[in-house]
Amino acid sequence: MDPNTIALWFAGLQALTLFGRSARSSQTGLGWAAVSGLVLLTGAVGWFRFRESVGYVTLALTLLFIMLPLRSHAVAARAMRNSKYRRAYRFASVAALLHPFDGWRELPRLFRAFELAQTGKVSEAEAQLLVLARGGGAVAATAHAHRLRILERWDEIKALAERGGLLELSRNPSLLMAYLRALGELGEIDNLAEFMLAQEARLISGEVVEPALLYLFVYTGHVELARQVLAAGSYDYDEETREAWLALASLRAGNFEQAQYAFSRLRHGKSATVRERSEHYLGILAQALPYEPPSARAAQAVTHFARVFAQRQSLLFNRPAQRSERKLTSLLVVLNGAIYAWGSYPLSLISTSEEFGGRWAFFAPDILSGEWWRMFSYMFVHANWLHLAMNLLGLWALGPFVERAFGVWRFGLIYLFSGFVGSVVYLCRAWYQIGEPQALVGASGCIMGLLGATGAVMMRAWIKQRAPMAKQIFLRLLVVVALQVTFDYNTPQVAGLAHALGLLGGFVSGLLLHEAVSAKRSVQALA
Repeated sequence: MDPNTIALWFAGLQALTLFGRSARSSQTGLGWAAVSGLVLLTGAVGWFRFRESVGYVTLALTLLFIMLPLRSHAVAARAMRNSKYRRAYRFASVAALLHPFDGWRELPRLFRAFELAQTGKVSEAEAQLLVLARGGGAVAATAHAHRLRILERWDEIKALAERGGLLELSRNPSLLMAYLRALGELGEIDNLAEFMLAQEARLISGEVVEPALLYLFVYTGHVELARQVLAAGSYDYDEETREAWLALASLRAGNFEQAQYAFSRLRHGKSATVRERSEHYLGILAQALPYEPPSARAAQAVTHFARVFAQRQSLLFNRPAQRSERKLTSLLVVLNGAIYAWGSYPLSLISTSEEFGGRWAFFAPDILSGEWWRMFSYMFVHANWLHLAMNLLGLWALGPFVERAFGVWRFGLIYLFSGFVGSVVYLCRAWYQIGEPQALVGASGCIMGLLGATGAVMMRAWIKQRAPMAKQIFLRLLVVVALQVTFDYNTPQVAGLAHALGLLGGFVSGLLLHEAVSAKRSVQALA
């Protein structure tokens, strides 16, 4: 495979995806449409003017002006959700430098204001947010909402969100989070539950599903469910923030002594925000208000969203808890790398030697002559470093989820069976003399099998458990399959039939094998 062609495909798909998203959604600004359009135009012109290097040029543009700013922005957003505002400021500054459009230029100042509020400099933070709120766009709305949050003017946040309507909330996840919390702080638990039930699909497809679940569980007094969300790993809450949310859940559950003890400790914490909130709730506890249990409708919403949370945890890709559950995945990565190093040693790891490849590759005439081991050995042999890197990236991306879903032994069976299906079909083609015999190497069929098994898990969860998240992921996997087919069709060096057979083998074996972890078991554990 030509690295220049691979680079062009990768850059083109990244730019085309971003351009399509910009065209469909008003949340993605004109700046991204212009940047992705420039990359696509460069690739199209370069294909006719400097074809031998167009892939490297478009890849460089994609890395610098699309992937790096998007990655920096994602890290900044995650840091903001976890209240790590200094880190958010640094990465937002990098993102704004590379993409000073679509309101990103103001984001560092927004995060700086949050940091000031966190350290107790509320007046300075309010002044900065007031300046940002006078502008336009999503940043201004976010600044306005967070200014009201810092001042704890929850009724005004509620009025602001309801005045903008659902469209504005869907465009601004930060405002949506503030609105949900405002409902909880104002004691409108039934409204919170009703809104979440009515907008479940919007919450799941957006960025706020876990904060929304946390608010629902905390403000209805479900301490253990709140603890599960805080420990889920998607949001890296610091210890004080975790304790503060659990203390509030205890308060809402009527465990006043436990809540008072927790808030008494937190009033001396490091975070100014936590200290102020602790003082506020200690004042509420001093009033000795009677305990009011959540309504039947709110309890019904809690039961429903506990199931949604369990499904999400069982279907989530690459969550932190999976890092200890990729034993066989790690072993396969090391094994493939070691075999490649052994087979390419004389060529300085650039490509596998012809002698080594000829000995272990799949070649039907040799297998029919008695060299049966080639039916499996070819799965661990790769032509060159790029071939190896692409397969190992796919293995590392898909392997942990499949290994967690099916367990180590079933995962290994799916992996080997997906590659073996291709062996059998190609051997039958040679037996009946259909086409010219092909020499095959690489774990691509096995990797496609993992993709098929992932699709099987999602389809089962979609049909049997009615999990909306599974439906979304399954449809995205279909897009990935379509892109892979297009790539295989346009790349003669790739054995597209082996990929298709591996995909089919993984999908069928994924449907036939029982999962080791299921959303049903997760719901029972939560209950």
